[in-house]
Amino acid sequence: MISSTRMEWETGEEIDGEVIGRGQHAPGPANLNGRERAAAVTRRLALAVDAWWQRGEVPPLGLVRDALLALEAGHVVEEAGRTLLLRGALFYGKGMRTALHHLNDPERAASVMRDMLLHPTRPLSPAQIFDLARQDDESAEWMAALDELLREEMAQPLEPRRTLAHATTEYLHKNSSANGKPPTWASLAAQTAPAPVKSARKRRTRVPAATRRAIANLFGLLALALLVLSLAFFWLDLQQSFDPTGEMISIPSGIYRISEPELDFTDRRVELGSFSMDRTEVTNGAYRLCFEADGCTWPARTASTIRPDYFLNPALESFPMVNVTHAQAALFCRWAGKRLPLEEEWETAAASALTLQRAFRYPWGDNFESIRVNGAATAVGDTLLVGTYSPGGDSPSKAADMAGNVAEWTATPGSPSEQPAIGYVTKGGSFQNGGDGLATNQRVVVDGEDSHPWLGFRCAVTNPVDE
Repeated sequence: MISSTRMEWETGEEIDGEVIGRGQHAPGPANLNGRERAAAVTRRLALAVDAWWQRGEVPPLGLVRDALLALEAGHVVEEAGRTLLLRGALFYGKGMRTALHHLNDPERAASVMRDMLLHPTRPLSPAQIFDLARQDDESAEWMAALDELLREEMAQPLEPRRTLAHATTEYLHKNSSANGKPPTWASLAAQTAPAPVKSARKRRTRVPAATRRAIANLFGLLALALLVLSLAFFWLDLQQSFDPTGEMISIPSGIYRISEPELDFTDRRVELGSFSMDRTEVTNGAYRLCFEADGCTWPARTASTIRPDYFLNPALESFPMVNVTHAQAALFCRWAGKRLPLEEEWETAAASALTLQRAFRYPWGDNFESIRVNGAATAVGDTLLVGTYSPGGDSPSKAADMAGNVAEWTATPGSPSEQPAIGYVTKGGSFQNGGDGLATNQRVVVDGEDSHPWLGFRCAVTNPVDE
């Protein structure tokens, strides 16, 4: 990609022979010390890759420097390590050209740049990417991929990512007219800024230049004021309407029939105030927003049953969040301005036919139908996109996935008679359960400190009382 073999550290260090560390030279293959040092750096980098996938940790600056020096000296580093080195170089603003030179996958490079440009607390400056593109003779491929990724982000209602993506795209287009511009952005700018059409000159009354300038300034100020006001109202409306968990279903206050936990095939009557509940399970994407806003903690694992990159893969953002403890689920709901539902609320939303004054055995009715649920009979062995079986598998209240996909935490203690209470009730069953385990009256008590790839959650909120 970039032909330069110099690393742009502030110290001005230059790669000369087999340099594998600051001032460490290994001029020939017989120098075992140099190879040992390179092997040690490679091992440290492999551990750093694991730390990134598990906890999102960026490698320390010293490791980034040493690994890039090893690469320049000709030592082999796996693709995952080279990808992490580009991420670290962009994070610290050092060694960026060298890291990019050694990552030969333009789409992977663009994905890393997108992540760093849209970082919620420490976003990369678009000027740095523009400068990299001007120095790279082969920037067209990764710049085209980056442009596509940024446009996808601009189409999503996720802040601040959408705003940052728009600002980055605008900056790169604006500066594409400068000398040495990247060809990809130059062609885009040409498409979005057509040449003015000449029109025939007409006779008109001549207005003094000073008057024309005053009128132009006045209209400019009015336009600016309208723009500021419209942006302010748009942002206020967005803040008021944006819900990271998506649509909610509302349950009116009343007396409902649900199952009796201690007696099979027995109903009980519960009186509930009006509440609303998330229509689907909380997703990976929603939980990541909470984590990036410092409202949530990192999950115990990032892998699901069969997907090693489950929480980290952007393609799985609309799949249910798993591997969180009861406290982590409750923390997310608080961040979203909600709470975990009580067992009675959860089962009412899952089973109660409000107009018939009765509870169904399954969200869709009394008979088990495997085609309406992600359970053991589906043989998927893992989660599916939330709402996959909607509307056929929805409850009478229009809640999706109240059976199968993942079981769900509730706020109800498992053994309230014991102090302190042991565990919390989970409801709904998961992709591992057969028909009996997916019934709405089933409950499983799970230790609050546990987390599982088959266990997720959704949130609820108490509706205000009408005066």
